[in-house]
Amino acid sequence: MREARLSHNENPFGFPKDILMKVAREIEGDYVARYTKAPTHELKESLVRYVKETSRADFINEDWITVTPGADGGISLLMMLRPQRVVIFPPTYYFYYTLSKAHELNVHDPPLIGDLRVPNVELKEGDMVFLPNPNNPTGHHFSFDEIERLLSSPATVVIDEAYFEFSWVTSVNLLRDFSNLVVIRTFSKAFAFAGQRFGYIIANPEMIRKVNSKRNPYNIPSLVMKLAQEILRRRDVFLGKIKEIEMERKKLEEELKAMGLKPFPSQTNFLYFKVGNADEIKNELEKRHVFVRVLWGGIRVSVGKREENEMFLQALKEVLKI
Repeated sequence: MREARLSHNENPFGFPKDILMKVAREIEGDYVARYTKAPTHELKESLVRYVKETSRADFINEDWITVTPGADGGISLLMMLRPQRVVIFPPTYYFYYTLSKAHELNVHDPPLIGDLRVPNVELKEGDMVFLPNPNNPTGHHFSFDEIERLLSSPATVVIDEAYFEFSWVTSVNLLRDFSNLVVIRTFSKAFAFAGQRFGYIIANPEMIRKVNSKRNPYNIPSLVMKLAQEILRRRDVFLGKIKEIEMERKKLEEELKAMGLKPFPSQTNFLYFKVGNADEIKNELEKRHVFVRVLWGGIRVSVGKREENEMFLQALKEVLKI
């Protein structure tokens, strides 16, 4: 039965089998059987090189990076530092609420204002701000002025760059001037690695030491680390697929507009639009084997392969009776 699973912002093209086979051929069984501390020196070198090549941050070295079980694992590790308040700006990534509750942390969540801009809030020492850039679920960018305004406070400011490879906008270069900045990233989206849970944190060495004090030294499987290295070495393979996703996103956006909907401009692998009866529409789409996510009173749809996007559009037209 055909399905269009467009609810989790995964890479629709899957992981290249030749990369899997190459890594499998190169490793010894003993490497898999033994505990391996994370990250390995070779993986750190690869991450540092990638960060330097994609940002204006030549000052970054291995002391500025650690690894996490996906971006969510990084968020959880940061929350284990026990901030007095978690500050977020809805509509935002829903998992910030989930993890704050799990860690029994206070949440302050003034909403975005106007054209989805960060409001002026009084931030204190002991606050930890989480800001996705691009934002999830709206897909839009926050300006460097907004980010620097947050950084000018005594709070720790965490910029969640889960969709960095779709936007190529990063705050990493600001780390030189702001010791209270933390950047988190993941391989789950652009690098088709969601099932393996691999992410990393970039921050000043003092913050990295604090995070590492909470981190299991074996928190990333050895095979996942080998695959992550190969992903970075072969990243052109993945970046080519990103171009396809972006072209499909543009087509999907045009079709939604033609249906009278107003998707938010997106720098990610998803689109978001407001509707009055989002839950009802989602349920009707599921009856047609199309799966999307309802967030903040709107629908977020991941960009899939062309046939998946066409299946979604056809089902949506049926539901809306267009």
